[in-house]
Amino acid sequence: MIVKLKDRMSDYPDLSPDEPYFVIGIEADDFRLLNNYGKPYLNPSHLFEIVDSREPSIWITEYGDDGERYSYPPDLHEPGFFEDYFDGKNEALSKFWHTINKGLSDAA
Repeated sequence: MIVKLKDRMSDYPDLSPDEPYFVIGIEADDFRLLNNYGKPYLNPSHLFEIVDSREPSIWITEYGDDGERYSYPPDLHEPGFFEDYFDGKNEALSKFWHTINKGLSDAA
């Protein structure tokens, strides 16, 4: 899925309005994408317009008690994965970049 920020927002200085962003996962309906600094942060989905709605067929999708959506590639779908990533754990960092590079390569 590819999205673009609808408007420049001072609360999100690490995103640019005319830049396409590749969604790497959905968590509680928010989009996880690489910001302008290459960090995989969550951002509210309502800030974006969807440019290309196609999603990788390998994503695992689950829904929470209130119907919120969680979708990630299998390797990133593990509970606590992004906590390990942001804690700088080598296994999580390696798995993340391998998965992202493969996903971007497949999308191209």
